Amino acid sequence: MVLSWIMSILAVVALSVVADLLLGGKRMGKFVNAIFASLTILIIVAPVPNIIRNGIDADNILFIPGINVDESYLDYANNLKTSRLARGVVDELSKEGYRNVEVEIKGEFNDEIKITSVVINLSKLVMDEKVVHINKYDAITRLVSSYLGVDKGVIMIYE
Repeated sequence: MVLSWIMSILAVVALSVVADLLLGGKRMGKFVNAIFASLTILIIVAPVPNIIRNGIDADNILFIPGINVDESYLDYANNLKTSRLARGVVDELSKEGYRNVEVEIKGEFNDEIKITSVVINLSKLVMDEKVVHINKYDAITRLVSSYLGVDKGVIMIYE
């Protein structure tokens, strides 16, 4: 509906320009321009009574019918986000001396990322000499919490 209304306005304006080019500034040209201007105004205000009577439906204006969200693509994009975040956590832990750590991140990815859980598997953990005497659970929890900006309560560590 909105698209056809806009197309009608553009068509009348285009015809008006063509008529103006053909007739120029002659007396007949001024008369034709006045007719096209009146027609343009009528087309612009034509939907107003319908809007007053039925109200405005923002869904019909903003969304074109027939366009659907591809849920499989959204799932793919969300999986990509979580795997990139997990890879970043693994890299960060590696820099700090904790290698061969497996990380799984779950969350809600709507307008912003909300991480609901971080599962860390330490079954294959290899630690550098500099961190052998540090409490690995506290240190890893602190590093992951800081890196992801999440509460320590959403981080679960197991071996």
